[in-house]
Amino acid sequence: MSAPEETGRGAATEQPPGAPGHRVSRFWLLTGSSAASELGTTFLHLAMPVTILAGTGSSVLAALSLGVQYLPFVLSPALGSLIDGFERRRVFLVSELAQGVLVALIPLLLMAERVELVFAMLLLTSCANVVSNLTSDFGLLPTLVPPDRVTWAYSKFAATTEAARCLGPALAGLVLATLGTNWALWIDAATFLLTALVALALPKRPQPPVERGFLRMQVEGFRSFRRLPGIPRLTLSLSMHNLGAGAVPIVMVLLVQGTWGWSSKWTGLVIAAGAAGSAAGAWVADRVWVDRTPEQRIGRWFVLCAASCALLLLPWQPVVIAAFICLMAAEGGMNVTTNEFRFRAIPDEVAGRTNAVMRAFILGALALSSFLLGWSVALPEQVYRFAPALLASALAAVLWTGVRRSAGSASAAGVSGPT
Repeated sequence: MSAPEETGRGAATEQPPGAPGHRVSRFWLLTGSSAASELGTTFLHLAMPVTILAGTGSSVLAALSLGVQYLPFVLSPALGSLIDGFERRRVFLVSELAQGVLVALIPLLLMAERVELVFAMLLLTSCANVVSNLTSDFGLLPTLVPPDRVTWAYSKFAATTEAARCLGPALAGLVLATLGTNWALWIDAATFLLTALVALALPKRPQPPVERGFLRMQVEGFRSFRRLPGIPRLTLSLSMHNLGAGAVPIVMVLLVQGTWGWSSKWTGLVIAAGAAGSAAGAWVADRVWVDRTPEQRIGRWFVLCAASCALLLLPWQPVVIAAFICLMAAEGGMNVTTNEFRFRAIPDEVAGRTNAVMRAFILGALALSSFLLGWSVALPEQVYRFAPALLASALAAVLWTGVRRSAGSASAAGVSGPT
């Protein structure tokens, strides 16, 4: 979730004060192209399971077509070293081009019925996606706005891309029904090529001075991760939350369509409402609790997540849906706030490696969550179905609140805590 600025937010204006016009336009150029790319990715996520299930009749292979797209996040530390070893804009450009080419090849492999090669393309595409996300989120985006407006940038970027994810499934279904799988995938490929063109308009940044040895870079990434104040505890808290609540959107599909017996149309609307909630949470992240420290704001998002998970245990369907939307909104706001925290806390020369280590733990926990909630959602009583989500989310809130209290105690004793 997948981070601090307490003053000067100026939420009433959309342009960061003091920022040159071309600088702001580049921010919106990157944001718009990234949203288009996210919209295209929903085409891939919907088209692949449907197509593989229709072609092979295997639900296992259909599920693996999605699972394989999350596997490369475990390799984030190694891929983060690649980011820190080269100029960021170039890495972003190459990763977007690679995704476009690889996705464009998938329809040809489907025509040849080479499912094993399709999985290989998906795996390689996901590796490039990890590199692209790490580079844009933590390397490029914060440099396109003034330092005092990083929260504003993360908020607008997250809300815009979440809105694209909300719109994507409906458009993907329409394209699949009218044009077919091949055109859906080629449209996705085109969005990556569009983002690659946008990368050419972004300013070059000086390459950070880093050691070139691969093993040395890995070791330094883990050392930086352990040394930076607040980063290990933030990773632990986010991983704990994801362990229980990370797979809630997936489980909601099983609950709404399988247990409740609702149609696919209504199931899609429920998931879309959750995505809209996430976008709303990201959009208001720089407007709420502006007088609080970053640590306090993160803690409040954790508490809201835990409260939403508690409501998921109730037996009434409207309440469960409302709780799901609230949980997605809280996670959207948390993503913005924690991303900013990470940008402030992690030095630029090790940003790629350190964020990659964090992402490996956080998204690895999300993968485990699918197994945990996949088991609990089949239980007969609603109170048990989301119990793992509540327990893990509440523990995450306790873990993070301990950071704030420790910092407050250190300050009271005349010792400077992490800021």
